[in-house]
Amino acid sequence: MNVKLRINLLLNRIIEFIKYDYNHLKYPLVVACHGAIIILQKLNKHSLAFKVASNIYRSGWAGSDKLGVQVAQYYFKLNPHLGKEVSDKFINELPLLNNTEKFFKHPETMLDGIITVLKNPNGDEKGALIINYSYYFPLFLRFFDVEKVAQSFNIILEPSWAGFCEENILAYTLVNAPIFLQVYEKRDKNFIESLDSNLIPIEVGPSWFINHNNFVPPVTGERDIDVLMVAAWAKFKRHGAFFKAIAPLVKSKPSLNITLVGYPVDMNKEQVIELAALNGIDKNIEIFEWITPQEVSKLQKRSRVNVLWSKFEGNNRAIIEGMFCGTPVIMRKGHNYGEHYDFINANTGYFANEGDFKDVYEKIISRENEMDPNFYVMNNRNSRVGTEIMGNAIKSYELSNNRPWLSDLAVKVNDLHGMVYLDSNSSIFRDSYTKIEKCIYAINHNK
Repeated sequence: MNVKLRINLLLNRIIEFIKYDYNHLKYPLVVACHGAIIILQKLNKHSLAFKVASNIYRSGWAGSDKLGVQVAQYYFKLNPHLGKEVSDKFINELPLLNNTEKFFKHPETMLDGIITVLKNPNGDEKGALIINYSYYFPLFLRFFDVEKVAQSFNIILEPSWAGFCEENILAYTLVNAPIFLQVYEKRDKNFIESLDSNLIPIEVGPSWFINHNNFVPPVTGERDIDVLMVAAWAKFKRHGAFFKAIAPLVKSKPSLNITLVGYPVDMNKEQVIELAALNGIDKNIEIFEWITPQEVSKLQKRSRVNVLWSKFEGNNRAIIEGMFCGTPVIMRKGHNYGEHYDFINANTGYFANEGDFKDVYEKIISRENEMDPNFYVMNNRNSRVGTEIMGNAIKSYELSNNRPWLSDLAVKVNDLHGMVYLDSNSSIFRDSYTKIEKCIYAINHNK
């Protein structure tokens, strides 16, 4: 038996236990961390103090939401000069990552994909733009004159992970303009509303903006994949815990077909197979790596059940893609902050844990002819509905400030490497992109 693998599993389980399990009992830890934050503040270690508060807020431990609000208000409302100090340090020390390095040299390449125009300005009528993925929020602040951009465009932020007490988002409270912020967890919505700042929450998220044309139910054909899991080879995706959960089902149905789709992050395909072997199910698994969305769609159409087993991440899109293909989902109970999401319902799927996965799976199979995930998402949760929700929120704000609203937002969808338009193309926004490009600091400084 692989001793090293077992040790790594144990360490990961300990870390996971500390972060996510029995959070209702961890109030004393929050109190202790609050004390540490106060000491750091007295030592003028404000960036570190805020970082502690940010990490504690994200944990979901008892009382961490109130601590997050208190610390965020201290820095970004009561003492904005300190908030600016924290934000400036964070923005100026941004590391060059594989997916961001090119933007440091050519920030204009963020336009039309990362920074995407959804509406052209027209006289007194403001346009609108959206920024996709949290990593890029501080880059927009670093390289663009955001307040100048905001004179002509309403700005929408689309965060890629839960837990909004962080510099990526709160730095925007220092911008003298309204900032519209997608929120998909009630806990984060309450946090943003408690700040009473210029951040205006809109209740949609990244998984609303899937190109449903690429994910449709099969017209005919047998669903020959029993269980599908689309998840990067990453520890937070919890493949080992999933294999443990499904092992009793495999024991009762030895021919069970499990298909995994992913790509390397902090694990590789071989390590995933090792985890499967540890639970005696490696012979049941077929793996696909680095495949296209079209290939993922083909697998979704063949699958009877789609699984999300992480305990914490952002607004997962793979399960919604599966719903567009008519595939019900099993989501790990307690995901993120334990919210009972409205998109997990009698039409679309169920919650489960490691102890009852087999029973929940069998319940779905017994009801699969009654369930209709595609009907639910096509009517309640898609890019057109999400765009309408965003547009109505901005329209309400604009009209309340006596500004006109004569045209609606364009519909965008999230692609592998950014955003694209669903019904139109970027040519109709060419002047807007030119206008925004002129707000890049480097260009202004060179003139």
